[in-house]
Amino acid sequence: MLPNSRGTLDPKTVVRRLRIIFAVMFVSLCLYPYPVVFLRLHGVGDTYPNHTAQTGILAAGMLTGAVVLYLRFVRIPDLFSSAEPTNRQVLAARALTYYILCYVFSEATALFGFVLAFMRADSRYYVPLYIAGMLLMVVCYPRLPSSDSI
Repeated sequence: MLPNSRGTLDPKTVVRRLRIIFAVMFVSLCLYPYPVVFLRLHGVGDTYPNHTAQTGILAAGMLTGAVVLYLRFVRIPDLFSSAEPTNRQVLAARALTYYILCYVFSEATALFGFVLAFMRADSRYYVPLYIAGMLLMVVCYPRLPSSDSI
């Protein structure tokens, strides 16, 4: 993200950029089921991962989901609830960083499910991770306080 001519980020520009990034990443999440369905219909082989690998990848996906929830419901609200006055551009830059991290970890949660699907894991392992990634992405839709408070 390039700063404007004064070397700062405009909050309205940040929100616009966040919405574009959100839309692109959400559309990519919506495309994940197509190769999985193709794989299931045409099959690539009958190899199945062991239960330890399935459980490990599931745990990693759950951990990334927890990181998203922490960022979205702890770190982002803390930015705007600070008692001390903070520069609007600094808040916008920090919010940009936190939201992008939320998107990355939401996508990672779904990708762990995608990996399990390609490993021919049981659907009870990969479907919850994919759904969780989608829901986390929706929860992380960019919402900044009104321009008066930032």
